Amino acid sequence: MPSKNTFAAGRGVKKKTTKAFVNRQETEWWQKETRKLSSAQLCERCGAVWFDGHWHTAPKMAAALKAAKKLSRAKGKSGKPVLCYECHLAANGPADSSKIGFEGELTLDGLTDPSEKAKILATCRNFGARANKRDPEDRIISIDDRGERVVITTTENQMAVGMGKAVDAAFKGGKLRIVWSKDDMPARAFWVHKRG
Repeated sequence: MPSKNTFAAGRGVKKKTTKAFVNRQETEWWQKETRKLSSAQLCERCGAVWFDGHWHTAPKMAAALKAAKKLSRAKGKSGKPVLCYECHLAANGPADSSKIGFEGELTLDGLTDPSEKAKILATCRNFGARANKRDPEDRIISIDDRGERVVITTTENQMAVGMGKAVDAAFKGGKLRIVWSKDDMPARAFWVHKRG
């Protein structure tokens, strides 16, 4: 006769251990890292959090840092404002004037129908929002509308290529061409809309 408890604990497993494991999953990953939390910084512009060596999208941690910063301002302490690299790049351009201010460029050409152009740009913006939610370092820097041609610059070369592939998959009939650079120059993707 089968037992009523189909998920019986294995040999040597205690229920106390299982409960502790379940309770551990309820805490946030960053709450355990109290040593490093003091060195976490919040980007003033986008809300990304510098932690463990790179920028993260962590809304709960950002809220905790905002509350701590508000409390320190109430006490009369104010630190210098911090911007992530992408916000600094978007606001001020590259730190080194000999470098180009972007890593990826997508050129959309042949956009004659305004309603279809709006749909294509919405696809690009949605792609950028999803990429930014996954990694705050992936961002659209600018969208330059030049009539039938639109040039989109991004902070990551893979993002421009992925955005071009997303537009090509969503709007059939266009031609996508990707040009990878040599050395440390931006990747460029060109998508030409079908005529007629």
